[in-house]
Amino acid sequence: MRVLKLSEVGLEEALREAKEVLERGGLVIVPTETVYGIASKLEHAWKIYEIKKRPKSKPLPVQASLEDLEKVAYLDERAKALAKRFWPGPLTMVLKAKPTVPEFVTAGTGKVGLRVPAHPFTLRLLKEVGPLAVTSANISGGRSPKRIEEVTVEADLAIDAGPCELGQASTVIDLTGKEIKVLREGPISLKEILLVLKSVL
Repeated sequence: MRVLKLSEVGLEEALREAKEVLERGGLVIVPTETVYGIASKLEHAWKIYEIKKRPKSKPLPVQASLEDLEKVAYLDERAKALAKRFWPGPLTMVLKAKPTVPEFVTAGTGKVGLRVPAHPFTLRLLKEVGPLAVTSANISGGRSPKRIEEVTVEADLAIDAGPCELGQASTVIDLTGKEIKVLREGPISLKEILLVLKSVL
């Protein structure tokens, strides 16, 4: 696996190479503020299932720029309020997917876990190539990598940006029903989420 150190090659060169790999259907290990992820264009996301040995019944999360959110999912007032407060940041919202999201990404659920990461490299990449399927760069069920040396899956290219700032997977909430469901606790607490939602509920 080819590894590019961001501090050595610089942002523009790393972006150029990552975009090239993604556009031809390849996989790239990308840094985020939470953990390192393995990324692909949505139409090539089936490759991530194979590489991670991930059950096809588990949907793949999607990351997007703030400008592209509406291309991926339907955002209600709650989602918009939370996006305004916490994105870019370590919150994944499970929302109703738009028809543009391939069925193998949603695992046939019609839902998609959406996030805007707070890492300058990956945020810029998303702005330039559009939404990507991104999940932790480890074999399914394994430990999420906080640094490039802990990555346990192969990709065409890896971007080494040093240790992840938080080193903890994002908070995941499901907003597809009337009640909010916390699917995974993380850096953003339910208390913080409910505080924001007071204004729209």
